[in-house]
Amino acid sequence: MFDGFRNETFLLRAMLFCTINDFPAYGNLSGYSVKGHHACPICEEDTSYIQLKHGRKTVYTRHRHFLKPHQPYRRLKKAFNGSQEHENALIPLTGDQVFQRVQHLNTIFGMTQKKGKNKTWIWKKRSILFDLLYWVDLDVRHCIDVMHVEKNVCDSVIGTLLNIQGKMKDSLNTCQDLTKMVYERHYIQGLMVKKYTCLQLVILSLERRR
Repeated sequence: MFDGFRNETFLLRAMLFCTINDFPAYGNLSGYSVKGHHACPICEEDTSYIQLKHGRKTVYTRHRHFLKPHQPYRRLKKAFNGSQEHENALIPLTGDQVFQRVQHLNTIFGMTQKKGKNKTWIWKKRSILFDLLYWVDLDVRHCIDVMHVEKNVCDSVIGTLLNIQGKMKDSLNTCQDLTKMVYERHYIQGLMVKKYTCLQLVILSLERRR
């Protein structure tokens, strides 16, 4: 770099102390597989999930164990899955623990890599950021951009309330999956008759939608 005031050049040093990105980009930068049944980088193979039959999507549950031990939400039943949450979340891996799991991985691009049964198969590659000597010593290496999360949640809620095609989540498959879950009586009034689902028609005026 050139210092115009002193009229001389100098060596500029920079440090990368964390990344700020959305969740899919987190998987690319960290090397962890953020898709499938074990998408939580903290819980890993202990990730709690439900595979929806009709919607064919994976729903991740039991987020309350990340709350503090005496948080009131832990004791709520009807608002969640009908049971209280008493377990605590696992401690996030340190940089050295992550490096021990990925240092011997052979990066194979494409869909040719076979999944194993140990914890290392959840990690798909060794991040290039580990070439930085200090990266294993950082307590926080990756941060999730809250703006992306808020936007996605807001789009889904508004799209469902206003019945926007392509944005709404209230489909027939969603209703069929809800009828199979514990808290169905709180969100849907349906009657399963053989292979058909009879749903109650709800018409909302503009004022009620607001």
